[in-house]
Amino acid sequence: MLDEVFAAGATILVVDDAPPNVKLLRLILKDAGYRVLEASSGPEALETLRREKPDAMVLDVRMPGMTGYEVCKEIRHDPEFAALPVIMVTALSLAEERIKGIEAGASDFISKPFNKKELLARIQSSLALAKVGMNGIIRQLPGAVVITDPDWRVIGMSPLATIMLGMPEPGLGVLNFAELLGQAEKNLLASGKLPAEFSLRAPATLTALEARHVEVAAPAGRLVLRVITLMAGA
Repeated sequence: MLDEVFAAGATILVVDDAPPNVKLLRLILKDAGYRVLEASSGPEALETLRREKPDAMVLDVRMPGMTGYEVCKEIRHDPEFAALPVIMVTALSLAEERIKGIEAGASDFISKPFNKKELLARIQSSLALAKVGMNGIIRQLPGAVVITDPDWRVIGMSPLATIMLGMPEPGLGVLNFAELLGQAEKNLLASGKLPAEFSLRAPATLTALEARHVEVAAPAGRLVLRVITLMAGA
């Protein structure tokens, strides 16, 4: 379960040149029990990263001088931080920012204005995946892949999956994949008869998608993960 692999009290580095944004993030994260470090520029972020070695970074895209993309690329070139969770802050409606973020190596995205619940959920998921050694793997997965725990709670998505599902979006914060299913599929899931291949719709755009579901079990047979691959619907 997500709570079992999440490390409470983790250190988060917030990088943004706008003091009001930093203040808001600091208040949200400290209230949630995180230790917060701050940087107002790319060079300062890299210096703080190497000195303090935080557990995750919340990184604004648009900063003067060194952009968030450049900071993320620099981080990924350092083997020590290759799998560091980097949650990139993007403009609300600019999909191209997310594509550039994927290319730079972002782990996840959060849109302005910040939604507290979604922000904390995405940081928690990124930290959990990093703790079990999956964060870097998911970031590099080809295609649209969603990974959930046995109860269908989402613990990671590949960048393409976030785009196909229209996530993240302010206020959406969907953490249980089963909530994305249509009523017919929910009924099949409740009866234990959901097939390996099923249909759903992206919550933000209502675009039809096809999904293929594989269960991953431990050697003793206990279900530990579900891997869902998304494809465009007919």
